[in-house]
Amino acid sequence: MNKWIWALIVIIIVGLGWWAIGFSGNSAQSGTGPIKIGSVLPLTGDAASIGTIDRAAVEIAVAEINAAGGVNGRQLEMIYEDGQCASTAASNAANKLMNADNVIAIIGGLCSTETATFAPAAMQKKVVVISPASSAPNLSQTGKYFFRDYPSDAFQGKFAAEYAYNTLGARKVAVIYHISDWGTGIKNVFETRFKELGGEIVSESGEPQTATDYRTDLTKAKAANPDYIYTPMYPQGDTALMKQASELGIKAKILGADGWDDPQLAKDAKNLGLDILYTTGKTGTTDAFKQKLQQKTKSPDVPVGAPQAYDAVYILANAMKSAGTDPDKLADTIRATKYDGVSGHIEFDQNGDLTVADYVVKRMANGTATVVQ
Repeated sequence: MNKWIWALIVIIIVGLGWWAIGFSGNSAQSGTGPIKIGSVLPLTGDAASIGTIDRAAVEIAVAEINAAGGVNGRQLEMIYEDGQCASTAASNAANKLMNADNVIAIIGGLCSTETATFAPAAMQKKVVVISPASSAPNLSQTGKYFFRDYPSDAFQGKFAAEYAYNTLGARKVAVIYHISDWGTGIKNVFETRFKELGGEIVSESGEPQTATDYRTDLTKAKAANPDYIYTPMYPQGDTALMKQASELGIKAKILGADGWDDPQLAKDAKNLGLDILYTTGKTGTTDAFKQKLQQKTKSPDVPVGAPQAYDAVYILANAMKSAGTDPDKLADTIRATKYDGVSGHIEFDQNGDLTVADYVVKRMANGTATVVQ
């Protein structure tokens, strides 16, 4: 047979092979089979006590939607991966979801470190991302397919600074923070606003998210004689810091951010003799949702991100009912969303951020955290 004919046959076979690969890779976006959605949450490591409950919230929403007939007759298939609140783990998790599982959207990450790592790749692949708790200000510039139904720290850092200065009467603040997308972002916003108000940052120390010893940072802060120590850190760091602060006899009060909104931290702080306040997003969690979540987890805790994770699944499902799984149509539909969920009223701006951001202040006492403002 003429070698040119053989060459033509090879080209046709290769072309058909690539066509088949491309067709199977898009199977999640067409047909009548299940719609594959990914989830990246910290199921182990830092923030696992939050992430596991947030996963339960996602599971509840998926089960409800599927029981009601799914989306346009198709069931949702949620594939869960562990982001560990860490960049490498989150990147690996998301890459697996996008490239092996061919998901059309990802619910997550929880930690800003997770989301900031994989979101750029998701934007390139046109995979919709809805985060239930990642609040780093720089995520606002992620791209067309990114959304979060939890407010940006561009608001929280400002709220915390104004609360510290105007309500607490703080004039001198020491800062100990995690060097991460979230920790650095909210720290910068807080410091800028606090100094604008007339306050003074008397000490600043940054540590990697994996740090376990904060004694040097606390000693430095103590020497500066602050009114408060501002600590935007993740839960495992918060646990170590407050125990070491108690050991060192730190008298300054602690003002944390929403990384402190972990029910286990309040229990750990019970007998340490510290005055700990922290800011976190205000959510109008319904009694019905609390009951469903508590029944599933056998825990009374409703941590940060749980109501938002539940709402994120519904926002995505509702959008797919009219937009299908085409990523551009899906993103446009989500951006136009006006949804009353268990976390409150949700609307997005052009960056995928919430148009309204409300916060509360909680105080840790007697093993629990209660709202004080």
